[in-house]
Amino acid sequence: MRPINRTLAAAAATLALLAGGLIAKPIAVTVTLIDDTDFPGFVTKADEKNLYISPYENGTAAAGYPHSRIKNISWREPKDWKEAMEFWNRRDYAQAIPAFAQAMEDYAGIATLEDSIGAQAVFYYMECLRRTGKFAEMMEPYIRVQKVNLGKKWQDQIRLFQGWAHLAGGKWKPLYLMMQDYEVKEADIPEYTVAPNELPLQDSLNVHHMAQVAYLRGISSEKISDEYAAQLAELDPRAEETREERQKLTRDIAMIRSKALTDYSRAFTINFGAERGLALRSMLASLGLIKKDPTFPDNYSMQKEAHGIAVLFDGMTSGKLPGKYKSLLTPPVDPEAGEGAGEEG
Repeated sequence: MRPINRTLAAAAATLALLAGGLIAKPIAVTVTLIDDTDFPGFVTKADEKNLYISPYENGTAAAGYPHSRIKNISWREPKDWKEAMEFWNRRDYAQAIPAFAQAMEDYAGIATLEDSIGAQAVFYYMECLRRTGKFAEMMEPYIRVQKVNLGKKWQDQIRLFQGWAHLAGGKWKPLYLMMQDYEVKEADIPEYTVAPNELPLQDSLNVHHMAQVAYLRGISSEKISDEYAAQLAELDPRAEETREERQKLTRDIAMIRSKALTDYSRAFTINFGAERGLALRSMLASLGLIKKDPTFPDNYSMQKEAHGIAVLFDGMTSGKLPGKYKSLLTPPVDPEAGEGAGEEG
């Protein structure tokens, strides 16, 4: 199926789901009623009142059973769902994307059941898009994931999906403000000792979510600093009447970029190895931000930092460091080492 057709089908599925009219691909179950009688069947859909179960594998002649009469449902995991989860578990997100996209359509009819595979398919589809950097494609399923029935354990990540949707839309200020909700505020830190660019994130975040927050806060900070830099470039550097404004913009740019660099570093170290794509994306963002600094050509400490990140990225990707950063693979020369440093005596 072509991507545009899948998008249209997903949109149509969303509308049908909201109307409660979708039929799911039949799923084998054993149902136990409140009187402790049980029977096998094939679930075809669910709505607010009933679960529809067919005695036939093809889903025909399905009858509605009120949720109030059902004590337990034992689901038999469909083969196609198992395959989709196998892709996910081995981090093969490229193949998982179409598998979960198909599952979204096939099992949308049961997405009103809490944590059903019809609901989970939307979540995993979004996660696969996010982890492969397909942020723009997350916009439509982001609307959909808020409509399906997913329990509490999924909600923290679903909330973060909003941040990635802001990133996809280039909404940097809303993204920056959203990420501030995850910060430990200065007033809440006893004997405040950390710098403004090092405000810690809330301990309630797990490392997986903390890495995302750090990256999203970092990129929103950087983009806002770029807007300030554009404002600064428009001011006459010799005009006395803009001197204070230029000084303030310069200070703000330095502070915000320092905060962004700290967050990028957090993003590829907090959750290092658990989400490779986010780590690599954060490393490249760090390199780009370091090279933006006007002091970089003469700043040995920054050069060492950039060199270390470049070597790490190149090693993790088997030599796929972008060409514009290849020069950073050469170790910088310490200006204080003096001539002849490193020569054998």
